[in-house]
Amino acid sequence: MVPSELNLKQEERNWLDLPSDVMFNILNRIGMVDILENAQKVCTAWRKICKDPAMWRVINMNDLKGTSAEVLAVKMCKHAVDRSQGQLVDITIVSTYDADLHLYVADRSSQLRRLEMAHEFFSGKLTTAALMKFPLLEELNLYKIEISKEEIETVGRYCPMLKTLKVNQRGWRLFNADEGSLTRYNEIAMAIGQNLLGIRHLELIGNKMTNVGLRVILDNCHHLETLDLRQCFYIDLKVMCSHKALLWALCDTCRATSHRGFMSLEPVVIKPYLIITKV
Repeated sequence: MVPSELNLKQEERNWLDLPSDVMFNILNRIGMVDILENAQKVCTAWRKICKDPAMWRVINMNDLKGTSAEVLAVKMCKHAVDRSQGQLVDITIVSTYDADLHLYVADRSSQLRRLEMAHEFFSGKLTTAALMKFPLLEELNLYKIEISKEEIETVGRYCPMLKTLKVNQRGWRLFNADEGSLTRYNEIAMAIGQNLLGIRHLELIGNKMTNVGLRVILDNCHHLETLDLRQCFYIDLKVMCSHKALLWALCDTCRATSHRGFMSLEPVVIKPYLIITKV
């Protein structure tokens, strides 16, 4: 055997010889689809690691986007939730069946700290019954998902650890809008100000609230550190800039933003582009 061939043989390694904790770390990086469709089928040792509940503490359905498994997204996500055996702490749900999957997760994931939901084509909805089952929830992110005044009240009562709330959508202007027609859009903002007093980070991109709703938030959420109001077209900055203890950063344009490659906002010229940071 020539020396080069001998050296090649000596450099070969068997993946099965890797310590289980190292193999766990590697498999934990490849995503839900590859684990369920490929990795767990390689050998008994890998299958044992892939079935470990600790492997499923974080579930991201964005792993399914653009794959052949996308048509089975809800079924696959439920299977991943089952494997977590109650240890799930972070989940991103991208589905046309949000309410059903939301309830399924709630019934099996009382340790959840972070919930992110996005609806690709039409507005999805939350369920009050599910929100009552997340006592340790710290972050709730919603993209094109409807949330009601009652659901915010539920979050305030049953999710006392919540520090971050994002309720974002593409902003647009109403035809012939006046103060009367905009009154109902303050409902969500006022519910936040009255029920989420401990909130620290708030995003309401595309919300149609007026100064009335915004003032309730500013007057009651004393722990607020950041407030993102991009594409909120019905806020009068000349009035609100006088609010104490706030630094207002103003810009004429909004850059393109994205939600992990999922929800994109095209570059548009808007006024105001508003991010508030506590002084």
